Amino acid sequence: MKLLPASLAARTVLLVIAVIAVAEVATFSLIGHFRRTAHVGQTVQFVAGQVRLLRVVLPGLGRDARQRLSAAEMGIPEGEQGMRLHADGAAVPAHQPKFGFARRLADELNARLDEPVRLRHAGPGQRGGLWIGFKAGGEDWWLVLPPPRFEPQALPPDLWVGLAATLAALSLIAGLFVRGIVRPLARLGEAVAATGDGAARTVTPEGPQEVRRLAARHNAMLGRLAHAESERREMLAGLTHDLRAPLARLRVRLALLDNDAESEGLARDAEDMERIVAQCLVFLRSGESAEETPPPLLIADAVSNEVARHRELGRPVGLTVGDAVVPLRVAIAPGNLQRLLDNLIDNALQHGAPPVEVALAPVADGQQAVSLSVADHGSGIAPDDREQALKAFAQIGSARATGGSCGLGLAIVRRIVAGCGGELALEETPGGGLRVAVRLPVP
Repeated sequence: MKLLPASLAARTVLLVIAVIAVAEVATFSLIGHFRRTAHVGQTVQFVAGQVRLLRVVLPGLGRDARQRLSAAEMGIPEGEQGMRLHADGAAVPAHQPKFGFARRLADELNARLDEPVRLRHAGPGQRGGLWIGFKAGGEDWWLVLPPPRFEPQALPPDLWVGLAATLAALSLIAGLFVRGIVRPLARLGEAVAATGDGAARTVTPEGPQEVRRLAARHNAMLGRLAHAESERREMLAGLTHDLRAPLARLRVRLALLDNDAESEGLARDAEDMERIVAQCLVFLRSGESAEETPPPLLIADAVSNEVARHRELGRPVGLTVGDAVVPLRVAIAPGNLQRLLDNLIDNALQHGAPPVEVALAPVADGQQAVSLSVADHGSGIAPDDREQALKAFAQIGSARATGGSCGLGLAIVRRIVAGCGGELALEETPGGGLRVAVRLPVP
């Protein structure tokens, strides 16, 4: 239902409040019913006693005594307005009352006095008293019951205040209990979402027994997944490692060939195979989560050293470092930073066009982060293909499927950045080309 709140906590608290409210309404209804029943019984008992007494007293009284008795007010317990005695006459109302109190009172008095009584009232909406007719000494007399006696007294204000305080206390207690149930569920949901995003996270079993059991099963599932992933990684790593020995023997045989042209072609094929093996190993190692967070690294110095290493190899790589980035540190392992830059620069030179420009600058939106970008001036990647290019073993176009590439470069970078809690985006270089922007958080 759209009217219900979205969260489980709000729905549970609403349910508890609704149950309490229904219980309070039922309690008030029962209290009102018993109070009305008791009030009718007390009124019947008092009126019947007065009628019996007047039937005995009135026949023996003279005219003056009867007038004095009619003028007197017959007291009712609890300090309420008293009844009055009236002789039959023109002042008696003609309307017969139909409301519930009058009907119940008439039934009870008829049963109590063993003869029918007559009831009269001023009419609907009138505040006049209820006239009760009886016979005494062969004459008609009337007892006038004042309006306050029609219904029982209202509940005292202190009771309402106490009930409101009780409802508030019960709602607070219910909120605390619901919080103890929902918070473990929320943490478990966050852990499941993180696992779905590739960052496996265990959760401490807490809360009700069912929630603890669910958390324990989640942790056991993570253990089984980690074991399966470890076996897969070891198998692939061993396979790629075993390929290096045949590659080395192939290089030796190539060196012994007399045909230089054929030797050069086979040598390029061997280099491509070795590059693919190296990429597979780097990809597998990038998925290994470190047990401890690496110490913060001076990002400007580390990037400058890596770019200098590529320049020594004769690669056209430029570097731009903002002054504000020089003192900043980023929680990334030096080996991961080297793999990240190696793959980005290799991709830029292999699939793009020089010069390759590496830029390091603070993030402009006020967040504590550093922007590391690598741009080339090639044909770039179409916007519709950029998400596909970030997947493992993805090949964008026939040109990128050659040259010893297996589609792991950007996937390696994406995994390393995700492990550091950063973000990766593929953009277009001004003037044409691909710009890979990496945002790394500053601790």
